[in-house]
Amino acid sequence: MASSFIFKKDHALLCLISQSLFPKSISTQTTTPFPSFRALKSAIRSESNPEKLAEIFRQSAHYPTFLRHRPIFHLSIRKLARANRADLVDGLLQSLQKDCPFVKSEGFWIRLVMLYSSTGMVDQAAQTLTRYSQMNLFDMSEKSLCAILSAYINNGMFDKVHQLFDTMPKTLGVVPGVVSNNLVLKAFVKEKKIECARGWIEKMEKDGSVLPNIDSYNILLGAYLKNGNKNEFDAVVKKVSNKGMESNLTTYNFRILRLCKDKECVRAKKLLDEMVSKGLKPNSATYNYIIDGFSSLGDFASAMKVVERMVSEGYASPCSFTYNTLLWSMVKEGEFGLALDVSKEIVRRKWVPPFGAMEGLVRGLVEMSRVEEAKEVVEKMKKMLRGDAIQSWDKIEVALRL
Repeated sequence: MASSFIFKKDHALLCLISQSLFPKSISTQTTTPFPSFRALKSAIRSESNPEKLAEIFRQSAHYPTFLRHRPIFHLSIRKLARANRADLVDGLLQSLQKDCPFVKSEGFWIRLVMLYSSTGMVDQAAQTLTRYSQMNLFDMSEKSLCAILSAYINNGMFDKVHQLFDTMPKTLGVVPGVVSNNLVLKAFVKEKKIECARGWIEKMEKDGSVLPNIDSYNILLGAYLKNGNKNEFDAVVKKVSNKGMESNLTTYNFRILRLCKDKECVRAKKLLDEMVSKGLKPNSATYNYIIDGFSSLGDFASAMKVVERMVSEGYASPCSFTYNTLLWSMVKEGEFGLALDVSKEIVRRKWVPPFGAMEGLVRGLVEMSRVEEAKEVVEKMKKMLRGDAIQSWDKIEVALRL
């Protein structure tokens, strides 16, 4: 009832606007065929015919409720894109640019750019932003520049990022800041041009007009970590420290992962202590890196202590990845008793454990003559699963004579 009231209220307010959201050449209705906004969302989710979906969009675009509800608004466009109907996508978004009540909002134009980007229509995104800048509705900000740079990055068109960074600021009348400079860094990294990324940061440091921030250095740290460049990684960490910059969550996570990859899990745990002491809240990845690190060393006692700490501190909750990591490692190391306990916890949390790990656990239990426990595991798995997965467990039962 509440959603219906809001939907009708928005319609009533919008009736006071002299022009509709779409040009007069496009057929629109003054009343909605849907009794509530919930019914409208359901219709969009279920409609598979692109033409009918586009018509629902046209009808719905009269209402601010629809325009403001980004998930369902974006879903409409994505479904049309998946149906290879770029013509319908472009027609609908072009229409919105003409008479939309939010046309004087920079956020609205940025949304259009990102919608074009999500459907691979990057040139249309750039044209939209250029057209918007020529309207002089109000001063644009760096956010618009970042939107178009992100559109090209998301579509793997990295050369255009560098070209646009040189030309688009003048077109839009904006001054690039550290956020847009960081997008250039991301483009270099995605191109695997790490030295160019480092050179860009050095250029920022030398020019001094826009200094790199911790996010700038994090981009470089992530690239070095991914490529196994330990010395370069450590050099950037040292530079950040020498500059007196405060590390953020991303910085700490990269440093913790770097140590765990090098089997220095005790030092990684000390970094966790350090960040918590500074009031920086770890996330699930922080704990999982250390849990995975200890597990890979076969130190399950330390790994479980980190899990217990994760639960007690409450900054992040253990997820299926946390326990699946433990399960795989325990099975690999032949710690089937511990693996059994972890598998029970996974099932208790109503997660489906990985088939390969559970198969290894069952075979291990059989080898230890713990056949009844192996049978129980198989039965639990069959109750949790459907279809072909059950048949896979039937085959294991036969093979192991359970």
